[in-house]
Order: sequence, then C-alpha cells, then structure tokens
Amino acid sequence: MSREIFFLALIILTVITPLSICNFHVLQRMPGEPPPVIKTYAVAYPIFEKYVSLNNCCQEIVVQDNCPGIYCLYVFTPQTYCLWSLGHSENAIFSTQITKGTYVIPLNKGNYVVVINHFLGKDSNINVNVEARSFCSYIMSNRLASPKGIVSYGIYDYAGELQNYCIRTKSILGYFNISCFEPKGCLASLQLNAVLLINGSNDYEYFLQNIIKFENCFHWFYLEDNIWNFSSYRANIYHVEGKGIINSYCDRKYYCYSPPCLYDIKYSLPLAGYLIINVTTVQGKGVYVTFGFSNIQNGQKILPPVFTYYDKVFISCPNVNSACIVIKPAFTKSLNAFSAGLVFGSYEQLSTVEFNNLNSTLALLYCNQGWKPVPSFLSYCVNSLESACNLDFKAGKCEIFVSTNLQCSNNLIIDMPHVSVPFTFVDYNGKAIYIQKPLNISFPKTIYICKYTKECLCKICICINGFRQPIENGYIIYPKCYFNTINISAFYNTYYFVKILYPNGTLCAWILQGSKICLPRIIQLCDLARYLLLPEQNTTIIITEPQVISPKYELQYLVNINYVNNGTKIEEWVNNGTIIQIPKVIYINSTTRYYLNSTTNKIVVLKPMNISLKYELQYLVTKYLLNGTKIEEWVNNGTIIQIPKVIYINSTTRYYLNSTTNLFIIDSPIIIKPMYILQYYVKIILPNETIEKWVKDGCVITFPQYIYISNCERYVLNSTQFIIIHSPTLVKPVYIKQYLVKINGVSYWYNEGTKLLIKIVTTPFFIVKWVGSIKVTNGEIITINGPLDLKAEILINPLFEYLGIAGIITIIALAITNVIRHKSK
Repeated sequence: MSREIFFLALIILTVITPLSICNFHVLQRMPGEPPPVIKTYAVAYPIFEKYVSLNNCCQEIVVQDNCPGIYCLYVFTPQTYCLWSLGHSENAIFSTQITKGTYVIPLNKGNYVVVINHFLGKDSNINVNVEARSFCSYIMSNRLASPKGIVSYGIYDYAGELQNYCIRTKSILGYFNISCFEPKGCLASLQLNAVLLINGSNDYEYFLQNIIKFENCFHWFYLEDNIWNFSSYRANIYHVEGKGIINSYCDRKYYCYSPPCLYDIKYSLPLAGYLIINVTTVQGKGVYVTFGFSNIQNGQKILPPVFTYYDKVFISCPNVNSACIVIKPAFTKSLNAFSAGLVFGSYEQLSTVEFNNLNSTLALLYCNQGWKPVPSFLSYCVNSLESACNLDFKAGKCEIFVSTNLQCSNNLIIDMPHVSVPFTFVDYNGKAIYIQKPLNISFPKTIYICKYTKECLCKICICINGFRQPIENGYIIYPKCYFNTINISAFYNTYYFVKILYPNGTLCAWILQGSKICLPRIIQLCDLARYLLLPEQNTTIIITEPQVISPKYELQYLVNINYVNNGTKIEEWVNNGTIIQIPKVIYINSTTRYYLNSTTNKIVVLKPMNISLKYELQYLVTKYLLNGTKIEEWVNNGTIIQIPKVIYINSTTRYYLNSTTNLFIIDSPIIIKPMYILQYYVKIILPNETIEKWVKDGCVITFPQYIYISNCERYVLNSTQFIIIHSPTLVKPVYIKQYLVKINGVSYWYNEGTKLLIKIVTTPFFIVKWVGSIKVTNGEIITINGPLDLKAEILINPLFEYLGIAGIITIIALAITNVIRHKSK
C-alpha cells in the first residue's frame, strides 16, 4: 500500500474516532516504564517541529495554538522523529488533535520533539514552552472532547483566587434527572467516577466507575462497573474478587462487571435516580468496594429510594490501615487527577458521542454526617476514556443543568449552588412524592363522600423507615440530607344519614356504619285503626349504607272491581298498600285475545277504591326472519306493519326485498313471510377504472380480456376471466401492460420491460442503420418501456468504398509506371 493511500485511510479513521480521546491515559507516565503504543499518521508536509528538553519530573510542555482549524499534534523522541520524518511507521509518546487554545503535556525527564503534521498555518502562531508542572494548568487545558457533567478536582474559586480543598469520604453519590435524551447513534453512558486511595505498608490508588449504559433506540439501559489501577503508569489490576472478570484493553488489565440481561431496565422519560459507590475497610486484609443504583422515577412512576447493590468487589491489600475516596488537586502516581464526577460519555472506550438533544439535572454528593454537595466543580472529566461533545452546563439557584441548549458559563470553575436533591420519599395517603421543603400534614376532620355519607377522622399514623407511630393533625415533616422513606396513613370512621318513616312521624340521624336499629312492632292510632308491623318485616336493621327506612304496617280498605267484558263485580277487603293483580290478557282463542288497555295491571290500595277495567282487541301475527326464525307477536286491531326493503348485515352484505309491497294492515290473524335476495358489495379495480356495485349471490362476473388505453398501449388479462360471487369481494385482476412495437412495418405487442434484440444480419459490404422513435444500433438489446417504431436502412460500408478507390488509384499508378518504362527503353 502506498503512503498516500495509507494517509487517506488514517484521515477517514480520524473522522470516525477523533485522536483527542488519546489524551487521558497517555498522560499516565512513570520513570523507567516503556511508552504506550500510539499509532500516528504518516508524515505529511509541511510540518511544524520544535525540540524541547525536560530537565526534571516537575516540568511539562505547554503548547499555545492561535491558528484556526484542527491539526494533529505528536510528541516523539529525537530518534523516533528522525525515522518518522523519513516515512517510517513509528509510535508517538503523545498524540492528540488541537485547535485554537492551550494544551498541557506532562512528561518525564528527557528530550522530545513537538510536531504538528500537515501544518498550514504560520509558525509564529504556535508557541511551545517548558514550564513547571501545574495541576491547575493541566486540568484547565483545552480538550476537544471529554466526558461532560460535574467533576470536582478540589479547586475552589474564591473571588477570583483559586484555593484548594480536600475531601475524604467512604461514599460518593451521583443524582441525575434526565428529561430529554437523544444521542446520535442511540448509544451513550452516564458514569459516576471516583479515585480510591488505600493507605498501608504500601499506598495504592484505584479508579472506580459506576456506569449506566443507555441503548436509546429500544429505551433500555444496563449497569456496569470498572476498576482501574492508578498506582503507577499503565498498571494492571490484581488481587480483586467480585462477580466480574479481569478484562484487557490496550494490553492493560482492569476489573469489569455487568449484571446479566435479567437486570436490564426498560425506561421512559423523565428518568431520575442515583448511582452510589461505597468503600469499607477490613483492617489488615483489604477493602470492599460496593456499586449500587436506585431508580426513583421512570416516566410518570415515582419510586422509593431503594438501592440495588449489584456488585461487591474485594481488593486484597495486606497491612491496610485505611481506605477512602479522595478529591484533591493532585496527581495520582499514574499522573491522573484525584477527582470525582458524574458525567455523560460515550458507550465504548476511546470514542466520542454527540447528542441531538439532552436536558438533565445532575448533582454530586459525598457522605459526611449526611449527604453534602461538593463545594465546586468543572464540566469535564480527564480520567475517563468515554467522551462526549456539544454539551453545556449552567448552575441554577438550586440545581446544575446539563444540556445541548444552554449558554455555557465563562467560568471554568463553578461554585456548587445549594443543590436541592430529593432524599425524603413520602407516600402521602397513597400519593408518592419527594419533598425538598417542609411538608405540613393536614387531613380534614370530616370528609363528605356525598350528601348522605361522611367520614370522620379517627387517627393518623406515620411510618418512618419501618417504624410506625401515631401523630396529630398538623405534624410537619422536614426533608433530610439522607435517604428517608415515610408512609402516612389517615384512618376514618364512616357515618351514614338514615331516615326512618314511621306511619305517625319521621326520624333522621347520622349513624355509625355497622350500628343496629330496632323497629317497634305495634303503633296504636285509635280504637278502630292501628298500624301492625308485617311478619316479613325485620325488626332489626344493620346500617351499611345511607337509606330511608319505611317500615311496613297494615291498614285495610274496601275495594270494588268491575270487569266490563262479562259484567262481573268483585268486592273485598284488602290491606293498605296491598298490590292487586289485574289480568292483562283475556284469550278468545289461540289467535285472538283482549289486552288490558292500561300502563299497569297492578293497583296499590291506599284508600277505598272502585275499579273499572277496559281491554283492547288483538290478533296473533307470525313473522319469519331471514334466517328462518319464527317470531310471533300480538298486534292491535288496525295496526299497519311495514317491513324494510333493504336489510344491511354490514357495509358489504345486505338483503333486498323481492316484493312489490311492504305494508300489511292487521284486521285478522296473519302470517308474514317476506322473500329477500342476498346481495354482496363488489369492488373491481381495473387498470383504467374502479367499478363498485351490489351483486346477487352466485352471480358470475367476467373480466375483459384486453383493455386498450390507446392504439399503441393496452393491458392484457393474466389471471382467470371469471369469478363467482359468494361473499363481499375486492377484485383486482392481474393485467400485464403491453406496448405496440413496429419493426420495419411489422407490428408486435410486447410486455413492458421485455428485453428485445434489434439486429439484421448483412455482409461486411453493408451496414445497418436503425431510424425511428429511439436511437439504437444494430445488435443492441433494448428494454420495452413504451411504443416503438423502428425501420432499418441498409447502407454500403464506407470502408469498402475507400478500399475500392484506393484500388483504382493503384491500378492507374501501375499503368503510368509501365508506360514510362516502355518509353525509356
């Protein structure tokens, strides 16, 4: 492969994976260890070069770039630079992409060459200096891409003056609330990062990662934890035990674990929760590192803060004295930062994710007699291998926003506001909420469910983390700086409004649910009248709902009944409230009867009554339905019955009346049996039109064999020509489109898309020229996509014409030559 092709391939690789991701772990350099393997582009002139020397380990190289555009910056040893500049493939000590800004490169003592490949700017716009190594200058140097979020480095901006602070804690906590999440490529991650310092006979440093990996296309995420050894440059991980495995990346071993697919979580937005890392020291043996996760909101569902600790890793360190997570403005032995952060990054290592849209609230807290926010933060992480771009942040009054739609602050170091993090979960009488300000517990003493039902407050109970106790109305719950789960329940007694209607008066009262009421058996009115509770009436009533109780008592009246049809009269005494049943039907025969002309045939006796009854003449009408079902009904004399001409079963099936009349006047018993024809709705889709109509069941439909669009275009049927209708049908017969092709006056019909060879065989003395609607050469295969008219013209081959003329000229020349020879003799 040539150098140009190799250089082009590297350019394409740069577009896919920016070289700026090499910044982070490349900087982990300790004296005496071999340099990392960093592949570089082939040399491309012009180049910028400068030789520099670091006299001790407390110096670093500072590159200031004032040129627009993006270039590749490498650092070589003088020996590898000489070979590389001659076109050899060599490894650089440091490699990154740069644009306008300042870049800090901490390296070991030695001589180096700083190179900018294919540099099109002016050398005066590039300044390369050797300065004393500074943690702040390294942290605040330019980076094209890095994990974005909130990261604490132990640096505080106090009125423009940088001051240091140090945090040592056993637990670090990251809070997130994501309302919009659209990464390009659907893959991204949110990671809680921290550095663990173990003190003992030997000090060890480890990089801890608790990661949520998102697959946004399917709205799934899963958890993963990593542990890297920061005790020296490119140190491998040893002596760890957990659920995971020892993985390898770029010839470097690290611990990795991801729970099985059973723990993958389907999520909806907004998504909120916590990532946590806990550290526990086992004196003289080692350290336990626990990785946990809690989901407190998934879509519209609010959940209590229950942590799932999915991995517990033991790091064996004999003679260990103490261990803690450390945040301070200093380097680890691998030249990484003692920092902690909650950041968005890419899905895989050494890659960069770009977001179409992201809106999120983040908070970073550490444990110190409760959870407290870190004092300050920067928006990027220098320790992680997963990068993100086009994200900005903004510090609000009570929260930190990370988004693609924010105006970024001009300050690199941001003081952490008084963040409001949801720690206190309250289940307030069945409603789940998180409180971030005092909550006054107030329940109404009386609740009216409706006009006749009310509930009266009996007691209130509060359950805090499993401990239950009664409280008074007006109790105040204060939010805590630690996780708290509170359940509040109010208990009410139900009362019902009950009205008792006695014959001589009414009693109304609110009665407790389940109470019993006893009714009196006798109410004496006078010597000739009384009310007596009926035997079927219960004397005891249990109150289970609002009700009006009307006790049933006896009072008798004289009632006369007169039947008009036969003149019969009945006289009898009945109890007050008794229902008299009047016969609704009097049959003359099986097809003729009299029917009571009244809305009711039941009469309630409330006073003395004289009753006269009137009946209507009716005849039996028998009707047969479409399915053969026989229906009989009684119809008044003189009634007109109309049957429908069309009965729709549905939008595509109907019955049509096969009769000239549909009216019947009832003056005697009659049998009605209408004749209907079954019809179906048929839709026929032809190439040139659509036909819709109702067709009789069993009808045969014939499709046209040919459909002519024009004289030179038609459709020919390529399916069955007949169809018998037995159901609603949508028919689209298959037609093939054909075009008329004329070749030398002879017409043919060809299917659309047919391949046709246009050729006439002649002797070499002639050529064939085709003229017509398209341009075609003899022997060419064409595709029929429309009408054609071609005609062949046979012409003499010009080559033979030229050969004939040349022959004549040759003969004449020979003749002249012979004449001249004869004359010379």
